[in-house]
Amino acid sequence: MSLNNNMTNTKDIEIIYISSTNNIITSKIEYCNNLCLKDVIDFLIKNSIFTKQFLSNKFFGCFGKKIEYDYIIKENDRVEIFDKLRMTPNEKRKFNFNKK
Repeated sequence: MSLNNNMTNTKDIEIIYISSTNNIITSKIEYCNNLCLKDVIDFLIKNSIFTKQFLSNKFFGCFGKKIEYDYIIKENDRVEIFDKLRMTPNEKRKFNFNKK
């Protein structure tokens, strides 16, 4: 697994964190088979993209759905890092829609 700085015909996993102040941190990791979320987290820590302390109280998702450490990453997945969640982004959209 390696960070990929160019976009030439590679299969990437996008990592994204949006802070409460709307600062966006993104990174791309080259996809490899049988990679699970725990492996991605370990890679992010090992390569100083995020600290272990920072990630320890976060939740993770993929395209708006909460995922667990054993989630198997698929080609072109987007791993989302969330602060403490009361509901997933999809649930929040449904809640806001139903409120209207």
